[in-house]
Amino acid sequence: MKEQKIKIYLILNALFLVIIFILLGFLFNNIFSLAPNLHNIEPDNKKTIQIVISRFNEDLKWTLSPPFNKYKYIVYNKNPDNDDYEKTHVIKQVNIKNQGKCDHTYLYHVVHNYDSLKDITIFLPGCIDAATFKYQKAKLLLEYIGNYNQSFFITDYYSSQGLLNEFYYFKVDNYKSMSQSNLTQNDDLGFRRSKIRPYGKWFQANFNTEVHNVSLFGIFSIHKQDILQHPKARYYNLMKSLECDTCVNDELSHYFEKSWEAVFYPLTETKVIPYTNSISTIVTKATSMYLKMYKDKYELDLGNSPTSGPLFWNTIYIINKLTYTNLYVHNNTNKKDKQ
Repeated sequence: MKEQKIKIYLILNALFLVIIFILLGFLFNNIFSLAPNLHNIEPDNKKTIQIVISRFNEDLKWTLSPPFNKYKYIVYNKNPDNDDYEKTHVIKQVNIKNQGKCDHTYLYHVVHNYDSLKDITIFLPGCIDAATFKYQKAKLLLEYIGNYNQSFFITDYYSSQGLLNEFYYFKVDNYKSMSQSNLTQNDDLGFRRSKIRPYGKWFQANFNTEVHNVSLFGIFSIHKQDILQHPKARYYNLMKSLECDTCVNDELSHYFEKSWEAVFYPLTETKVIPYTNSISTIVTKATSMYLKMYKDKYELDLGNSPTSGPLFWNTIYIINKLTYTNLYVHNNTNKKDKQ
């Protein structure tokens, strides 16, 4: 098993070096990004918006910065010993148990507000300022929503063969949060493996559909009608599966992160942004091939959060940020020209 871990570590580092070379080429020739086209989306100022934050130990000072300071928030506080955080734009605090990461929080909100949902619900983890890529994705999501007043599901990865097939053998054997503020109190709390694993078996047990879009890091929005097309019991059962009194870090959170489209499928009112980055696509494809080759023989230990992971994702999202920002400016220019 130790030799297997070493192999995975060497493969990941080799992939990281390959990505660096690709990035260098990308910087000189912007040919690797497939940017979304929002020209056909019409603004709708009649839709109501609600932002949900899943918070444990974060200070939430990022809510004071634009565009975040334009909105009001419901904060689900999962830390009974610390509710000292920035509340300028908070309209409601709900205290809940610290379980199931942000995934449980989002489903909790849906279950307990099923009959009074706003037109657009935006889901955000409290730690978006812990890493550049999370902050930029959340910022761009709110800029899109502010520009069009529509719900958006930003696709970080598109699987042409479907998530069930591509990630069937995916599993996580250990994990710790990347947020330092959360690690100060969560470092010694347990990790729970899914009762149904790997990912493919869990997916088949919960969903009867084929989905292709992955929105990572718990940062997305959903239209009310896409939520209400399924009964409350569906969300309740998914929420209960994430509840655990003896653990905080949960393998199921990694399964849900890949599966939010399946949870609310089909997304008929939520606008799916068909964006993909070829660099992240290359790494993901290589990873899925490795999973299929080794199946149950590999062990994925994310308990130490190696620096190569955050560095890699930050690099990818710098490029994504440039693409999104250029498109955002382009769309605003087109809107002004039409007025």
